[in-house]
Amino acid sequence: MKHIYLLRHAKSEWDEPYETDLDRSLSRRGKEQSKALRDYLKESRFEFDQCLVSAAERTLKTYSSLRKEILRFPKPEIRENIYDADKEDLLFVLHGLSSSTRSVCLVGHNPGLETFGSALLLGDNDQSLFQKFPTASFLGLCFSGDSWKNLSWGSCQLVVFWIPGQIGKE
Repeated sequence: MKHIYLLRHAKSEWDEPYETDLDRSLSRRGKEQSKALRDYLKESRFEFDQCLVSAAERTLKTYSSLRKEILRFPKPEIRENIYDADKEDLLFVLHGLSSSTRSVCLVGHNPGLETFGSALLLGDNDQSLFQKFPTASFLGLCFSGDSWKNLSWGSCQLVVFWIPGQIGKE
């Protein structure tokens, strides 16, 4: 049994000027979301062998805030190909994992994470299972394959979908 955890970065800062979109950091609300997510993950005891994180500042800050207090989380592997990835790109990333990896967390962005999670659950039919996949959402999936190369559309089952409570203004 393999486990996949998809984590969308916490709310990013739009009011400050940044040189590139990759440089945008977390807003005050994003920091509050990260704390709520950290509390949930500490209590739930989810674990993963690897964590693949987009190279964007907001994804790095989101995961860093979790790992600061949840020492069981592995050191992040920064993957530039997760930023702006679509569902096919993300499937390719996971197909490259070692069979010895039992669980992985991807920290990334929408719409890629939402369409990827939906396709893993529902098949490749461009339907979304989610009415909304908000910032700081955490989606857990599992599939029964023993190799990541067996991961395909519609092959997963839902384990958990956690959304942070209303924090600040939408």
